[in-house]
Amino acid sequence: MIKTLSSLALACLAVIVIASCSSDDGGPAKKVVILSNGELTLDESKQKIRQEPSNRHTEETLEFTTEKVTLEVDNGSSKKNYDLTEDGMYILNLKVDTIVGGLVKYSDSGRASSISAEELERMIDSTRQMIEGKNTSDDKKTYFILPGNIKKISADAGVRVIGPYKGIPYKVDVDESGKPIEIYKFFTNKQKREVLDDMLKRFGR
Repeated sequence: MIKTLSSLALACLAVIVIASCSSDDGGPAKKVVILSNGELTLDESKQKIRQEPSNRHTEETLEFTTEKVTLEVDNGSSKKNYDLTEDGMYILNLKVDTIVGGLVKYSDSGRASSISAEELERMIDSTRQMIEGKNTSDDKKTYFILPGNIKKISADAGVRVIGPYKGIPYKVDVDESGKPIEIYKFFTNKQKREVLDDMLKRFGR
């Protein structure tokens, strides 16, 4: 008998490519989603960032229209600079765990799709590799971002990023031209391992 997964379980197990979309005209040229352990304090330019490390998950989204952007992060014990040399969407991982994830799969109807038991087997194997950083690439739009690293995930700053501890929307949104907006979902590696273990137990793998 074929079993299917909910949209949330699917997002937890796999992230698959949908059609690329361009950002709206006049929008920010560069956008950075910061995932942090601890509160963040920004100066007026939003390029100097003070991190107060803690166990609390914090997210901050920064938008820039300037050609050159350099983020300086000070966590109290060290400083590190991050150069944004190209337009697009970036993820900056200031957490103590690796961040994994990527592009979410939606069906042709614009809704998150289910998968069969056969597809589940393949995605379990793929998820195992992703956790180890072996099944991630720009071409596949899947990512393995180590702590203290930044990664450009799209040339389009208008894509949507869903961070850890948040669910994906039931259906995809569209931009002003009617094109679907790419949605990228990210997890901590610890979350991904827990979800994989749960799915293995649930399906008797």
